Amino acid sequence: MYLSQTYGLLKHGLMQKGVYIPSEVVSRHDIAEGIVSLDSRKEITFAFCEDFFVKTFLSPETQNGPKIQLHDGQIMLRSEKIMAEVDVVPLPRFLKDHLKNRNPVSHNIQLDGNCLNLFLRSVRKPPGLNMELKDILSVIQSAFEEGVADLVQLNMDYNEKPDRDFSKLDPVIKEIRKSFRTFISLRGFPPDNTRGIDSLYASGIDLINFPLEGFARSEKLEALQPRIQDALKYAVSVFPQGAVSTELELGPTDQLKEKIDRLGELGIAPHIKLPDKLENAKVEFGRIEEISRHLTHCAHRDKLTLKWLYPTASFVTPLDASFFVEDPKSAKLAVRPLYQSMLGRKTSEGFTALRRKLRVRNIDDSFESAGL
Repeated sequence: MYLSQTYGLLKHGLMQKGVYIPSEVVSRHDIAEGIVSLDSRKEITFAFCEDFFVKTFLSPETQNGPKIQLHDGQIMLRSEKIMAEVDVVPLPRFLKDHLKNRNPVSHNIQLDGNCLNLFLRSVRKPPGLNMELKDILSVIQSAFEEGVADLVQLNMDYNEKPDRDFSKLDPVIKEIRKSFRTFISLRGFPPDNTRGIDSLYASGIDLINFPLEGFARSEKLEALQPRIQDALKYAVSVFPQGAVSTELELGPTDQLKEKIDRLGELGIAPHIKLPDKLENAKVEFGRIEEISRHLTHCAHRDKLTLKWLYPTASFVTPLDASFFVEDPKSAKLAVRPLYQSMLGRKTSEGFTALRRKLRVRNIDDSFESAGL
């Protein structure tokens, strides 16, 4: 099979083989600032064209493996068949401080592209969340001050309560809205009652992601599949067009295409999860390339609204599928995300605020007329 020389092919190689950085280059300030030392290995994040991210690991030199070189002072990434200019994404100061201290906060924050992820779960003692409100606000403040995040995503762990304990997020959402001009995304498992989805939107959540796949397998979570599908369908009627998404694993190609088609018909944006350890997954790039083409086809056919998506290192989405199939000179995001445009952000802030007020009023009226 012929494979186009694309940024996506480079990303695949980096995720599978890692990158070799010569000793005379690794100490260069802008490269050293991007290296993260973890327990088992060192990682680094690269950006192509500012909008396409890849997180990889440092590896020994191999004959055909990706390698960093300098050309006239510019950082270049050389692989077997392509050489491209790249930027090293520096580790933000606030993340560096938390990682150095190895405090509880450091295990619950992550930057994926321009999205600040906060990983939250309900705790009993003391009752509340695993992160204190002041720590959550401090992390967001630091990320915005350094200019490294445009979007905040709250990732809520599974909880057996019917409402998934989302009510504990209310003060968090309220304070984020009060303190920052940003959009808030929620990723988690849906509440048992659809009224809970209305409550999430009313509380100030702008985007919702109910993953269908990609989480740790268990009989309990597998049993939630029908509920997640129903919740996604209902959420499309509650949230703005394009603001509902889900996650799928990179499974068998034909089956995955069918899943993408069903989601696209409903107006739900599919995110295809790239394996965390692609070096062990033995996933051929041809599969990723084919799925990327199908994502683009689906987005055009079903007229999916993509402005709510964001560039990410962990997924393939209709927003960045172009980087996996097109020549590096022509590859680009399908649309410009709202978060990167101040005018678009202001306009959408006003629209979503008005839409939320109308939605909440209509829901309140319907419940009142039903005697609830």
